[in-house]
Amino acid sequence: MTTLIELMCVVLLLPVSLLSAYQWVLAVISLLSSSRFREGVRSSHHLKFIVLIPAHNEESGLPSTINSLGQLHYPKELTRVVVVADRCDDATAAVARNSDVDCLERRNGQGGKGAAIAWALQEIKAAGITFDGLVIIDADALAHPHLLEAFNQGLLTGHQVQQGYNYLSNPWESPFTRIIAVTSVLRNGLFYAGREQVGLSCMLTGTGMCFSRKIIEQHGWTAFSVGEDWEFSTSLLLAGERIHFNASAMVLAKESHDLKEASRQRLRWASGRYAVITSSAWQLFVNGIQRRSVSLMEAAVTLVSPNYSSQASLATLGLMGGWVVLEDPSGGFLLTWAMVLITSLGMYFFLGVLLTEAPWRTLAGIPLIPIFLAWRLAIEVLGLLGYGRKHWARTSRPTVSGQETDH
Repeated sequence: MTTLIELMCVVLLLPVSLLSAYQWVLAVISLLSSSRFREGVRSSHHLKFIVLIPAHNEESGLPSTINSLGQLHYPKELTRVVVVADRCDDATAAVARNSDVDCLERRNGQGGKGAAIAWALQEIKAAGITFDGLVIIDADALAHPHLLEAFNQGLLTGHQVQQGYNYLSNPWESPFTRIIAVTSVLRNGLFYAGREQVGLSCMLTGTGMCFSRKIIEQHGWTAFSVGEDWEFSTSLLLAGERIHFNASAMVLAKESHDLKEASRQRLRWASGRYAVITSSAWQLFVNGIQRRSVSLMEAAVTLVSPNYSSQASLATLGLMGGWVVLEDPSGGFLLTWAMVLITSLGMYFFLGVLLTEAPWRTLAGIPLIPIFLAWRLAIEVLGLLGYGRKHWARTSRPTVSGQETDH
């Protein structure tokens, strides 16, 4: 029994240790990069954009999203906002039309965000609407004023697929949102930014995405699962495209207030990710070997790697296992290993705290961390078992009331 526990500890601690070291390397690279954040990027040449907003029963948050797009620092004549009111039974379509933006209303067909996007692209093509870049943001998100300037610069420098920096519009609303603010900084400001600096691809995250006309014409939209962002990411990578992380293109999402509000959405995300892992991770890895592409192999590893919260939970389980076999000759080593790993993960988290715009306010979320980790691990386990793989449904949140862009 003791040998089995020791083996389980090694199985838990070894991959998390390697992943933690990799995250630290990318973090250092990101911090040393002088081009990590470049707000207010401007160019003398402006491309034409469509901003597509998939919306399912989003009458409450949609006005703030459209209003934020009206405040973009970009030529109005080169910006066209299109709302896709997908099988709504509320006033989403009316809100869009009253806001003086285009609205495509879809009443039937396959459910899901991916299907809504694919249908909208067909409608746009049939209407003969031209564009140079297509930006997709969620109906409960706020666009940073420099969003299109940043994407415009990215397209002009040859980046056909871009993923923006996703942060929160309400980071100080609750202890839960404060924790999510930190993990957002870790994911975007350190992990994705570091990957960008070494030439690795990012992964699409569902909102704040930009595609050139060439990409849309060549690939269309082919992802229809509940993990449509991960699915489309793998499709593009396998097709030889690179997903560029644009740290200057920021989108601010309205985060759920607490664990209860966030559970359904996080379960859907986790379940969708595991579905994509099952269907695509091995294919990415094998193609990476065949093409001698480090980027593809790294993307496969990223796809299967546990998120930061799960890493902390797995390290804690390793610590508990080391404690159980402490009397065994290897018990002390395992316990020390787990403690060093937890310290490393803790320092990484506090680095994220320091990089938020208000570290002292962020610290107020720390008492929730033990509950948060247990909740997040439960979500991952349920997602692995396939719970949550249902059609697109709106996550219940308070109405978006303001925009915070000082990060």
